[in-house]
Amino acid sequence: MADDLLQNLWLNRTTDVAVNTLTIRADRVTVLSATTGGEAGCPSCGTVSTRVHSSYVRRLEDRAAGWRRVVVELRVRQFRCCERVCPRATFVEQAG
Repeated sequence: MADDLLQNLWLNRTTDVAVNTLTIRADRVTVLSATTGGEAGCPSCGTVSTRVHSSYVRRLEDRAAGWRRVVVELRVRQFRCCERVCPRATFVEQAG
């Protein structure tokens, strides 16, 4: 129940994103999240891929919650495009 509440509070309009950890300290609120979908479509050719190449963290920071610094870290994956004629070898999934 608490996990559902955190998910709805921080990422209520996104799909395929899960909140893994929420840490609240005197000066900072940190939300660690990650994409959860099993596939992504290449933005160049539209081919759907399940071949993960790597991942990295995107970070959004603000000072908006009770004078605390708010940091949202979202781990996204980079996929390989499987279409041989596509000019894009890899692409990053988009959280929506």
